[in-house]
Amino acid sequence: MTDPYLLLGVARAADDDTIRAAYLAAIRECPPERDRVRFEQVRAAYEAIARESDRLAHELFDTHAPDAQ
Repeated sequence: MTDPYLLLGVARAADDDTIRAAYLAAIRECPPERDRVRFEQVRAAYEAIARESDRLAHELFDTHAPDAQ
């Protein structure tokens, strides 16, 4: 998975409300009827960092290799 913060366009220090607003804006731009793959990527990114505990777990246990971005 790509970096969920980058995919949603939020800073790593963003709070729950900011992340939720970015998620809602992203799914409005790309509904599942139009681009199912992009929608699933956005949904997975949101689920990975939706709450403070999720963000902490993502930072501690994400084992994906970093990409060039």
